[in-house]
Amino acid sequence: MKNANPDAAAGRGSFRDIPIDILRGLAIVLMIMANMSPALFLPPAPGWFRFLSSLAAPLFIVTAGMMVALSRTGKGRSFGYMALRGGLVIIIAALVDLLIFQYFPFIDMDVLYLIGISMPLAYLYLGLPERKRWLILAGILLLAPALWAGFGYSSNTLTPLLASPSLVPGPADLVKSWFVDGWFPVFPWLALALFGAEAGMYRWGNNGVRSFRFNREGLFAAGLLIGGGALWSLFPGTQILREGYVELFYPPIIGLVLFSAGFFLLALTVLDRLPAYYELLDPLRAAGECTLAIYLVQYAIIQKVIAPFHIQLPVVPYLGVYFLLLAGMILFAYLLRTVRKIWRNQPVPVRLLIGG
Repeated sequence: MKNANPDAAAGRGSFRDIPIDILRGLAIVLMIMANMSPALFLPPAPGWFRFLSSLAAPLFIVTAGMMVALSRTGKGRSFGYMALRGGLVIIIAALVDLLIFQYFPFIDMDVLYLIGISMPLAYLYLGLPERKRWLILAGILLLAPALWAGFGYSSNTLTPLLASPSLVPGPADLVKSWFVDGWFPVFPWLALALFGAEAGMYRWGNNGVRSFRFNREGLFAAGLLIGGGALWSLFPGTQILREGYVELFYPPIIGLVLFSAGFFLLALTVLDRLPAYYELLDPLRAAGECTLAIYLVQYAIIQKVIAPFHIQLPVVPYLGVYFLLLAGMILFAYLLRTVRKIWRNQPVPVRLLIGG
């Protein structure tokens, strides 16, 4: 065991794993590009754009699972603490639906709902024997296509506006949305969060930071990447476009999930080998330190500032607007870093929001 970065020697209360923050920052970069597409992109989106857009959510979900492992094993947090954090994330998700999208909350399964649910579940999951944990992971992955076969995978989203209460779906549709065919249904996305918890246990499980190596963790990552990519190519799924969102995970087929897990591990392995470049990658790191705050602000800007213009742009001008928004979010991240340095001992909700 050895430290993967200089921050690993810090006290656990202020511990930050630099490569993980950089990966979270990469997720931010890809997320903003994807989230702007319904409001601004002139279809059709090219394949490379759809592919890159599809990597953001898996990175967020895996790293969220990793943070559960860090809280449980590294910081000694209780289940109650993790349930509180998960509940706060769910409340924030509901407020996003209400205030930004003006949807009825708790109806469709967006990524924040999934992360909020996965946090206490991943905490309990890590208390099980290792063999049972991997069986649960495999079971979640395999159950997803069985549910699609049994109940169908609908391309329709259950997101009625507050102005149309008569369109609120019934209980059966709600359950199907949360578990089968919502934006981020429990099956199979929960498996990716639990995989992140496993990765966190492996990386931080012995009071240190395990630095990933190409001849060990990298080989496992390559196996997932190649095997998942091959499976994804053979069975790509319908790759539905939902309300202008161009990601390839509607539905999230098994090959895509395995490929995403492999991409995450391989990227982490590469970053563990590049400490000399961490200063150059500091903008990504800064963004990765406060992902929830950026998630909220970028969506507010997209929905309240960009979308009302009803403009559709081809790739080049679209990327120009995208880089402008991204630069603003990076500056916002540095502002929050300064706030965290000045404001110590933040309450849990504030720490969750700004990344303290």
